[in-house]
Amino acid sequence: PRVRVERNEQNLGMTGNWNRCLSLARGELVVKLDADDALRPGAIESMAAAMENPNVAACGIRSLQCDETLEPFDGIQGDDAMLRNGIDPYHDTVLDGQVWYDFAAMGNQLWSSSAFLFRRALVTGWDARFGCASDTELIWRVLESGRPVAHRGVVGLLYRVRPGSISDEYRKRGWLTWEAIAANLLSLSRVRAQRPLRRALRMHYVRLWRLWHRSKREVPEALCANLDDVLRKVAPPPLADVVLTRLRDAVSAA
Repeated sequence: PRVRVERNEQNLGMTGNWNRCLSLARGELVVKLDADDALRPGAIESMAAAMENPNVAACGIRSLQCDETLEPFDGIQGDDAMLRNGIDPYHDTVLDGQVWYDFAAMGNQLWSSSAFLFRRALVTGWDARFGCASDTELIWRVLESGRPVAHRGVVGLLYRVRPGSISDEYRKRGWLTWEAIAANLLSLSRVRAQRPLRRALRMHYVRLWRLWHRSKREVPEALCANLDDVLRKVAPPPLADVVLTRLRDAVSAA
């Protein structure tokens, strides 16, 4: 009785379908599981246990990349990002969202979207202007709240890398890169309006802004229209940050 099956009258697309599912959900906690991935036994139980603390906004759990038979062959970039920032990804950790955000916003997705359980009240849904990057953008939005976010050090998700999947096609065509740039800029612009950014994030913002505006002619027209709409109200970086970034890049090149 607790399992319900719904069928759309027409194909809503990936993000549209996720949003319809969210509108139909009745629970307080939400995790999205993509069709070709697999949650390991106990994964939801482990994440839900972290949410017993009402202050915790979300919980992510480690993932492994797998082949079509779900045989693991690699970790995900989130593990490396945590290690670079002094966080042990193999142990349970609870940190303020701002701490997670400051190294996630350097372009790192710390958890697979199918390995991220969040409180439904925190978000209205996925941004339909994005395709595959909409789940990354949602995770950034949760971290932007600044509320504590938990990490589980055990492997909870087997992320299937399958030729011909939507994410595979987005990567092959470079669409995921462009969407990720736009999502990163959008998130940084929101946070920049709320609090001062660390120097590294300010410089990252400049580089992303410059990359998008110099190279967006390479982006297919339909995708570019969506991402231009995303970035329409995103302010350019301050001149002082532009100058600082150019100086630092010049020194590095020398």
